[in-house]
Amino acid sequence: MTDGTFIGIQPVKEIPDNLRSSQEHALTLWPEIESYVAGIPELNRVYLVGAGGSLSGLNAAQFLLDRRGKVAVTTVNSDEFYYRASPAVGPGALVIALSAAGTTPETVRAASWAQERGAAVAAVTLNAEGDLAKAVNTAFVAETGDGNQLLLQLVALAILERDGQDVAGELSALAALPAAAEKAVRVFEPFAAKIAENMKDVPVTYLIASGSLQGMGSTFTSCFLQEMQWMHAATINANEFFQGPFEVFDKETKSILYLSEDETRPMGERAERFLQKYSGETFVIDSRDLELPGIPQNQRPFIAPLVYYTIAFRLAAHYAAVRGYSLEGRRYMWQFAY
Repeated sequence: MTDGTFIGIQPVKEIPDNLRSSQEHALTLWPEIESYVAGIPELNRVYLVGAGGSLSGLNAAQFLLDRRGKVAVTTVNSDEFYYRASPAVGPGALVIALSAAGTTPETVRAASWAQERGAAVAAVTLNAEGDLAKAVNTAFVAETGDGNQLLLQLVALAILERDGQDVAGELSALAALPAAAEKAVRVFEPFAAKIAENMKDVPVTYLIASGSLQGMGSTFTSCFLQEMQWMHAATINANEFFQGPFEVFDKETKSILYLSEDETRPMGERAERFLQKYSGETFVIDSRDLELPGIPQNQRPFIAPLVYYTIAFRLAAHYAAVRGYSLEGRRYMWQFAY
């Protein structure tokens, strides 16, 4: 692991060869997830808990449950969840704790506390031997981050199914996702290279998003750019953009816009109109432009966040290549106690 020092301009890393297989593996866990959620004696509230990129990664599941679910759902940072100590955390509550490596101490503590309070707690992780998986009675283990994202949507679908909703369409779309995502990401490669080359030296990277893509935007700016590339960056909600942030935009400002196909698309289109008129170059990554073979039109908004997760990794790989900073480098994280 590099300490984050400059390692030189280099060719972009290849697309991981396990993208498709890791998603196919995650799909095999549906019967286990479905059975687990159906077996919870009482379920009247859901907490999605994580920190950092894991917190952002919960957004798509939250969006789905907000749009279709009958059960109250809250997404909350692990430490906030623990220190707030809501009396509602107990029997009747389901806590989904997300940590890729399964070693985030705040998330482990939050999950343990919730389980002690009598809540149903399940981990979503990549590490069956990690602290998180060992701290709770149930863990769903994926092979990659793409698999984790798929597992979260399966959990959300199981909750909807428990409420009596038909989720066959979503499950069918997920079955087609591995091949579709692989195609979409390969087609996206030239645009990813263009964005990275044009945005590599901007003083601040602004990414504007809404709805189911909000979390994917935050993952890119906070994890890949701030954490891994040491770049000033922020994701702005497409409506919040007009509540102050748009005042700092001018013809010298470059930005990225995630344009969704979900119900919040008008928010992004409004931001796009403003940016076209008043701002500098805007790189629009429009969900409608994604090539998703096998995905029905009505399921594209549901599938899109999972593809954007992979797109963010590819975009980050291109940044690393043209900037010369490894994605593994850190200045503080993992270097010492803090």
